[in-house]
Amino acid sequence: MKRGWMAVVCLLLFLPLVKSAAGEDKQKVSFSAKEPVLLTSAGQSADIQMVKVIMDRLKIGQKFAALAGPGDLQGMGSLVVVIGGSTKGLGAAGLDVDKEIVRVRQLLDKARENKSLLIAMHIGGKGRRGELSDKFIQLVAPAASYLIVVNEGDADGIFTNIASKHKIPMIGVTRISDLKEHLKNIYQKQGGKP
Repeated sequence: MKRGWMAVVCLLLFLPLVKSAAGEDKQKVSFSAKEPVLLTSAGQSADIQMVKVIMDRLKIGQKFAALAGPGDLQGMGSLVVVIGGSTKGLGAAGLDVDKEIVRVRQLLDKARENKSLLIAMHIGGKGRRGELSDKFIQLVAPAASYLIVVNEGDADGIFTNIASKHKIPMIGVTRISDLKEHLKNIYQKQGGKP
C-alpha cells in the first residue's frame, strides 16, 4: 500500500514536468512570417479551403487566390502554398496538370526573386497522396522556407527527405486542427475564434 502511494506521489510530481516540457516544445516554433498572406494552391485540391477557414478564425490578413500568379505577390508579407493534386479541382479551374505546374513554377520563381517567405503545407494526409500530388510536392516543397505536414501524408518520408536534403524546418501535425496553434505562433496571433 505504501509503495502504491509513493508511485502516485512520484507520478503527480513528475506529470507537471512532462506537461511543461511538452508545452515548451510547442512554443519552440522559432519561425515567424508577416501578413498579409498570399494563400494559394498547388494542384487545386479543396484542402486550401480548410487552411483559409483556420486563417480567418485567427484573423490572419490574407489574399485568397487559388490561381495566384506572380503579380499577386506584390505587397504580400508571405506566401502560403497548400499542396494537393485534384483532377476535379484542376478541371473546375480549367487547367490541366501541365498548366498548373507552369503557373506554380512561375509563382515560385517570382517568390524566390522577391525573397518572399514561403510556407508550404500538405494537410490532405494519405488520401491526398499519389502520383498527381507527388508532382506538386516535388515542385513546391524544396522551394519552401518552412514545411507543415499532416504526419499521415509523410508515411513514406517524402517530406522528411526533402526537408533534410534542403535544410528546411518542418513541423508534423497529427490533425488538421493542430495547424491553428502553429499558424498562431508563426503569425504571432493571440487568440482567434475556437
